[in-house]
Amino acid sequence: MDAKGLGRRIAEARVAAAMSQGQLAAALDQVDHTTISKMESGTRRVSAVEMFAIAEKLNKPLQWFVMDEVPAAISRRTDAAFDSEVTARMDEAIELLADDMRSLMRKGLISAVPRPESAVPDSHDDAELLAHETRMRIGLGDEPIIDILSVCERLGMYVFVGDYGDSAEGACVIVAEDDDTAVAAAVINAEQKRGRKRVTVAHELAHWLIGDAYDAHSSDSETMVKSVAIHFLIPRGGAGKMWSDYPHDSPRRRAIRIAATYRVSWTATVNQLKNIGLIDEYERVALARDIPVVSDFAAAGVPYRADGLNGPRLSPQLAAAVVRGYETAKLTRKRALQMLRGSISDPELRPRDNSPFEVVKGG
Repeated sequence: MDAKGLGRRIAEARVAAAMSQGQLAAALDQVDHTTISKMESGTRRVSAVEMFAIAEKLNKPLQWFVMDEVPAAISRRTDAAFDSEVTARMDEAIELLADDMRSLMRKGLISAVPRPESAVPDSHDDAELLAHETRMRIGLGDEPIIDILSVCERLGMYVFVGDYGDSAEGACVIVAEDDDTAVAAAVINAEQKRGRKRVTVAHELAHWLIGDAYDAHSSDSETMVKSVAIHFLIPRGGAGKMWSDYPHDSPRRRAIRIAATYRVSWTATVNQLKNIGLIDEYERVALARDIPVVSDFAAAGVPYRADGLNGPRLSPQLAAAVVRGYETAKLTRKRALQMLRGSISDPELRPRDNSPFEVVKGG
């Protein structure tokens, strides 16, 4: 990164920390506000010692200041209308994840995949077809998705689930290797309701599946993305079969069984049942108001499962790539732990010089 880019990063971090140039200078104790101004404008070199101190005072990882900038998020799912204060933590998280993935690609630890074609579906039928074809491509059929992060990896999107408090629900960017290949990086806020996190993951995946054609100002595009996501999570064939398998159950109990099996939020489930014609609008509204409790799932004979998306959790093959990079000395221990983001702690990461097995000779 050049001096101007580094200066811009310092200024962004200082503003985010609600500090003036004078306050940052006072915190560093060795420079004045004029020096900070010159650093931020790129007219004065920042030494390594100063950079470490600035990162510490502004509560940012050093990596954030020196990494290449990533493209703007192709998706940022939030109910806060892209409020900068709400999305700031998510924006930083997705930048850091994308930079880590770029580094892993350079080291040959993860591979890019062919870019999806940039095309927003023209209709809900087209959105459903895209979801269906994607499922068929990886051999899913109409079955429930058990580990959605593993499924996303098979399609080229790596995910980190972390606790981000009052932040956006999720974000996604494309990390390009060249014009033809790339991977997607997605960050999901774990502090969402059960079932909603899976919808958020599928939403980010849908953005990746339609390429980088996402337009943040187009409500039609966003509607199609949502359509792809819900058809991917609850396919028509699977839901229809479950519905017909229990003809004597009430619509509500059949809906509960589908919600539990496909591990999707109640609202998203009943909306999809309306989408595929299993209930009408009147039934959808009535069911949406009558949110099931744990005993309702027990009465339907289905377990009330956790969604498996508590933070911190990293896509399994991404975690594997980091650990392999550490084991083969392509990554330092400190860097590997940074990339693992708490999904594997320091005590849980085997020292590199330890042999995993002990060979015992028989007598």
